[in-house]
Amino acid sequence: MLLSRTVLRFLNNILPACSVDSWRHLVASTWPLRLRHAPFTRLGTDTFLAVSPGGIILNTADADLIAQITSRGTDFPKPTHIYRLISIYGENILSSEGTTWRHHRKLTSPAFSEKNNQLVWKETLDLSQTMVASWAGTGKSRTTTQVAPDTMRFSLEIIGRAGLGQQMDWDDGDDSQALPMGHTMSFSSSFQFIALNILALVSVMALPSRLARMLPINFVQKAYQAYDNWGKYMEDMIESKKRGIRDSTQRSAGDLIGQLLQQDTENGLKPLSDSEILGNVFFFIVAGHETSASSLHMTIMLLALYPSVQKELQKDLARILNGRPLSEWDYEKDFPRLSNSMLGAVWNEELRLVSPVLTIPKMVCARPQRVIIEGRQVDLPANMMMRLCIPSVHVNPNCWPSGPPSNVSTPIFPLDNLTNDLEEFKPSRWILNPSLDTTDNTLQLPVDEGYISKPGTPTTNNPFPTRLYTPPKGAFIPFSDGQRACLGRRFAQVEILAALAVIFTQYSVELAVGDWASDEEVSCMSKAEREGVWEKAADRARESWQNKLKCAITVQLSSEGRVPLRFVKIGAERFFDCCA
Repeated sequence: MLLSRTVLRFLNNILPACSVDSWRHLVASTWPLRLRHAPFTRLGTDTFLAVSPGGIILNTADADLIAQITSRGTDFPKPTHIYRLISIYGENILSSEGTTWRHHRKLTSPAFSEKNNQLVWKETLDLSQTMVASWAGTGKSRTTTQVAPDTMRFSLEIIGRAGLGQQMDWDDGDDSQALPMGHTMSFSSSFQFIALNILALVSVMALPSRLARMLPINFVQKAYQAYDNWGKYMEDMIESKKRGIRDSTQRSAGDLIGQLLQQDTENGLKPLSDSEILGNVFFFIVAGHETSASSLHMTIMLLALYPSVQKELQKDLARILNGRPLSEWDYEKDFPRLSNSMLGAVWNEELRLVSPVLTIPKMVCARPQRVIIEGRQVDLPANMMMRLCIPSVHVNPNCWPSGPPSNVSTPIFPLDNLTNDLEEFKPSRWILNPSLDTTDNTLQLPVDEGYISKPGTPTTNNPFPTRLYTPPKGAFIPFSDGQRACLGRRFAQVEILAALAVIFTQYSVELAVGDWASDEEVSCMSKAEREGVWEKAADRARESWQNKLKCAITVQLSSEGRVPLRFVKIGAERFFDCCA
């Protein structure tokens, strides 16, 4: 895999630039991140085949076909062999299929109950206050570029407290401090190395262990060191939970590790092996914390880039929460209102534009399968690989209502959707007619007729608010769909919406302009001058959004794409009166 990427990169460097539908783009698994729906538009279809000596891959951005595939789990299973990178500690719910997957899901799903979501809510309210206060600083507001690493740390702590029932000590990767006996790296240092180098680590782990450990290559040695250290930390955590269950007269609380250790003898449910427990814990920590952290970070950045949306969000939060202290926020009362409000629309729009994952891999089972593609019956050959392209279907004009672009001369994405606004951050597209019921104090937003859900719009049983626009089934799949939909989607929803509510009931976020003007210079500027300096910061933020995203396990902003931000108390903004 690494060799093929290297060869392709070499070819792209020496050959002339190619079109969006060139094989040089489409043979790479990450092409939807950069090209989005453009190849489908160029080819004149929402489904095409990529044929190579390695096999045939069906690529689709057709919401109806995606809905067929995700609703027929037996006919179109996951190709579990490609999830080797997430199984380095043991088989887990993502890397398994059939009866093994059902067994894993039955044991893990109780850890994501509504009772546990209330704990997520409580812990998020607590930790969010500390996080945003560190960004705002004391006295004068200061510029920060720590939103990305801080949200990673924050999300890891939420998963530890609410998901695993454990305190996750985070030490900024400092190995100079005293380490526990038997360890040569800190928890954070080993975890960060694994998370940042997961693809290379898989290649190293594929080597014979005895040979690899003897190779005089620093990266290989550190890879094994990180792998061994983090595995020992997690084994200690699991063993501690085992002792707690043995020593207690009560069954474990509803956290993930406790559920994985349970033995349901009445129903004949055998416990998972130690490696399977470790494999599931690794998957939920790595995938879960990256997904939530990246989504929270990108939502904050987009709100800084779109101050008018941020102002509408703050008005809505003020109407729902009515200035109550956090101690009076109630999960059962407030969370449904928040998820049905502009806050829910903002997060849905961020997920639409920056999906946590790029594609959902599927394959045809051992028998050919018949589907409907663009009104025609098509037989798909057995064992053919399939790629459900999430960024592509999320901006597919054949699936989504749209309006005209805000600025024809400077499109967000210059390769496609030039005549509509589907590449733009517009949470208002999710808002249905707000006059239906005002008893819950939701904001009376102006209705854009282009986004009203039309009669007969297909609905789906999903975790997203019912008062927001419901896209056609298969058109909005940030957490997949069907029986293999992400088990932690509600966990993430509660965590992210609660964190955003805490932040934006107290603070506003602005793009930092310190690279072009000091605070004193900004204070003396006219409105036109402030608008000019803000546009420079906005250009940098748009460049990061468009070109600095990367994907290993999940999609996130690269370190070089971090945008400097400033958090100020509501009312102390410097640019809200002069920017879009």
